[in-house]
Amino acid sequence: MLATTIRQLEYFVATAEAGTVSGGAERSSASQAAVSTALRELEKSLAVQLFVRRTAKGVTLTPSGSRVLGVARRILGDVAELEELARSEHDEVAGPLRIACTSALSPRVLPVLAAACAQTYPRVTLELTDGLAAGVQGLVLRGEADACLLYRRQLDPELAGRTIHTIQPYIVVAADHRLAGRDSASLRELADEPLILVHSAGSRRAIETVIAEAGVTTRQGWSFANPETVRAMVARGLGYSVFSGRPTSTETFDGGRVAYLRIDDEVSANEIVLALPRGQQPTARLLAVEKLLSTDELRSSFG
Repeated sequence: MLATTIRQLEYFVATAEAGTVSGGAERSSASQAAVSTALRELEKSLAVQLFVRRTAKGVTLTPSGSRVLGVARRILGDVAELEELARSEHDEVAGPLRIACTSALSPRVLPVLAAACAQTYPRVTLELTDGLAAGVQGLVLRGEADACLLYRRQLDPELAGRTIHTIQPYIVVAADHRLAGRDSASLRELADEPLILVHSAGSRRAIETVIAEAGVTTRQGWSFANPETVRAMVARGLGYSVFSGRPTSTETFDGGRVAYLRIDDEVSANEIVLALPRGQQPTARLLAVEKLLSTDELRSSFG
């Protein structure tokens, strides 16, 4: 591979256009010695003579030098375009943005986010998908999504989470459950009933953390991949569950109803985060969406 550098090509083009090494140095805001050295290294790297040097008469391109000049100009043009593209990636709120979201959050968040983004940033092409916590984080880690939305307790160590909203865990019971008329309850009051959970690793770990903090022993019931299945089972009185956050609707897909109770036990809140790979700087598009997610309209959809 050639050891040619962009700086060498810049000095070469500047010198060819100026007709002298000193003129090339002036155009490049560099010393004449630096330009002379770069031109010698470029000729050595390419194994061709680029200039005929005449004392007191400047430099003249050789036939090979003339051909290299055209290529060098194209390369520098491509580099300038690449730099402009990079600047636009970080500064312009336009272009594609791929957001993945956990299934527990997506029905509440994605429709509101999509509508708000279309209205506020019409030049952003928002690509949305959802799935289990491990799956959406895998998309980000493989570069197939720019960021993902999930709970902090589900966060992969290789991702950095930017806090969007702090959210409290809730007990979920059937609408006709003996505790349904109350605002809050202790997990200990439900210890004899089956606990129905979302079985994805991240979701289960988040709820198990809450239960461990409450210091109770639970009776394990079914577990399902779909949070709506869990709600439907709870609505039929087949057990209770614990969710992070409280959806606006208490109605399940099959027409049942549930009730949400605050937890009286000493348990910590969870956070909804926008996650991207550690060390990666967010683009202007991602920062714009993060700002949208922090508005009152979007926050209210989190529960």
